[in-house]
Parts: sequence; C-alpha cells; structure tokens
Amino acid sequence: MTAAREGLIRVLALWCAGIALSIPAQVLAASPDQDQPPAAEPSPQESSGKPVVGTAKEVYPAEPQYRIGVEDVLLVSVWRDADLTREVPVRPDGKISLPLIQDIAAAGKTPAELGKEIQVRLKEFMSNPSVTVVVREINSIKIYLLGEVVRPGPVTPKSQVRLLQAISMAGGITPFGGKKKIAIFRKTPSGEKVIEVSYEAIVSGKKPDDNLTLQSGDTVVVR
Repeated sequence: MTAAREGLIRVLALWCAGIALSIPAQVLAASPDQDQPPAAEPSPQESSGKPVVGTAKEVYPAEPQYRIGVEDVLLVSVWRDADLTREVPVRPDGKISLPLIQDIAAAGKTPAELGKEIQVRLKEFMSNPSVTVVVREINSIKIYLLGEVVRPGPVTPKSQVRLLQAISMAGGITPFGGKKKIAIFRKTPSGEKVIEVSYEAIVSGKKPDDNLTLQSGDTVVVR
C-alpha cells in the first residue's frame, strides 16, 4: 500500500469518528418506538396504594346553591333592554313584580332557575330574550340561637354560615355551655326535625363534619 493511500485511509477514519462523536447518545440509543412519549412514572400513592402524607382531603361536602328568600334584593337584567332591567325586592309572599309578566314567584329558587323562568315568560312579548338574575342583597337568612350563648336571639348573616360561625355571631358560648349536645331544630317538608351534635367533638377535631351549614329559620339550642 502506498504512502498516499495510507494517508487517505487515515483521513477517512478520522472523519467518520468525528461524525459519530457529533451524534447525541440518545439518538444512537433510540429504538423504533422512541417517538412515543415515555409512560408516566407511577406516583407514590399509585405504587403503594396508600395516600401520600400531606395529601389534602375534602372534609365538608360542597356548598348547596343559594336559594332566594323573602326580603332579598334581586337585579334582573334583560340584555339590551334597559326598560326591563331593574332591582326588585322579594315581597313577603315570595314574589317579585316585573314589567310585562307582572308577578312571578322567586323565593325558594336559585338565581339561575328564576332567570330561566323569566326568560320563558318574556318570549311571549319579545324574541330570544336573555335574562340574568343576580342577588344584590341577602336579607332573608335568619338563624335563632338560644341557651348558653352570650347574646341569645336571632342573627342575620349576609351569607350561609356554619354552626360555629353562628355561635360566634352570638358572642360565643358561656362558661357553662357546650358540655352537652347542641340541638338544631329545622323545618322540613315532612315536619320539624332535630339534629344533635357535640360542640366538644367539633372543636377537638373528632367530628368536623358536625359543623353543619345552617339554613334560614334554623333554631340552635346550646346546652
């Protein structure tokens, strides 16, 4: 082999080695299925079947939708019709008055339900009405607290409250209260029912679910 041919072979070998070094290692190691995304690694909870320490859990059920009550103030907005858009109070009979459709029952309905009903009624007078109902003032929630609270009597929160919040609005429990069961008297369609919970179990964290969301008209007796 001549010296020129040996030199040419050496140059070709160095050139091929340079190309190999410039290719990333992950490309050289890629399989035909490499274009598929890698499978996600199982989380500690999936691999062990046990909850991860620090994982939050839902203690309370989701809040129910607010239902309109007597003395609430509503904004009924009809899109592109300023004459029909207005604020109206809910009368003691649970109804509101609006132009064209006159009286319509509002108490006990959600704002969305009332808006749909108004929309249907307005179709008799206009095409494709769009109605939105917003609760501007909540005046209908009244809860009565009796027994071992600092200030017995009614409280009127501006939004739905839980048992401990209502007790706080009444000044809290007296030094002699909370030792026995708290009774919540609630009117239902089938009659009045009594719910008994333990104040000590709630505040100690043993039964946090007993810190119930109160309903308007509930009477809470702290013993």
